[in-house]
Amino acid sequence: MSGRKAYIFHILIVSLGDTLTIRKLIRFGGMETKLLFWLEENEKSIFTFAQARAAIGGTVASAKNVLKRLKKKKRVIPLQKGIYLFAPLKSGKEGYWSEDAFLVAKQLVGKENYYIGFLSAMNHYGMTEQIPVIVHVVLTRQKKPINAVGAKFVFTKKKEFGEITVEKISGEEIAFSSREQTIIDGLAFPQYCLGISEVAKALNASRKTLDFEKLLEMANKAKAAVKGRLGYILEQLGLNPHAKKLEGKFAGFAWLDPHLAKKTLSYSKKWGLKINMTERELLDFLEVH
Repeated sequence: MSGRKAYIFHILIVSLGDTLTIRKLIRFGGMETKLLFWLEENEKSIFTFAQARAAIGGTVASAKNVLKRLKKKKRVIPLQKGIYLFAPLKSGKEGYWSEDAFLVAKQLVGKENYYIGFLSAMNHYGMTEQIPVIVHVVLTRQKKPINAVGAKFVFTKKKEFGEITVEKISGEEIAFSSREQTIIDGLAFPQYCLGISEVAKALNASRKTLDFEKLLEMANKAKAAVKGRLGYILEQLGLNPHAKKLEGKFAGFAWLDPHLAKKTLSYSKKWGLKINMTERELLDFLEVH
């Protein structure tokens, strides 16, 4: 109907006890409604200011005002300058349409291949009690970090993904590195897992759930430093039968933890490692050393 304003209402119902219920109407104006419908119809989870303006069909000033109002109503969440995250009406009054940051990560990468890895995957699998303040997302290309919905999303580039497992969270399929791949990735990039000691801790905590044959196969295909670190840790944990399967020709030295101080305490020619932390520091998660 020409000339008429279109409105939609979002009804929030909050129950306070058995008798008192509060109903709150949130009204969306015509231009807001137009943008919301466009986002839903085009399944846009992330959109730009230019796209919003084109969808609305108004001026720069009017588009800014619409986005400002929708931000206040928790329907859009600014990610970076000129880039927004769409929170559908089902998200509720706080604007969080997912209950887990992993769901947000999936929205942020769109159709790209990805997986949740490193400390984020370790925490998900119960390998560590450390609660990550960063959600680590692995991609095949470099992408700038994004702060959204109370979390920081860091994107790490890897040429080869390795093994991925898909799990359902709140009805959505989310890709994670497998348990074994998580250990291998941690050995390759300990800086994303709070250091090599945390990787050793994760391995120790997962003795009953890891497929060691698969883990050893992955390590034998990885770089010498990864293979050496795994062999050394397995040996320190008393898992010598597994460690023995990783023994091979000496191929030079790498640091046990490349992100600690480059101070050599000893050398392990067997594992090709420059040891820069004590056994106690490596296994500080064990009650008895």
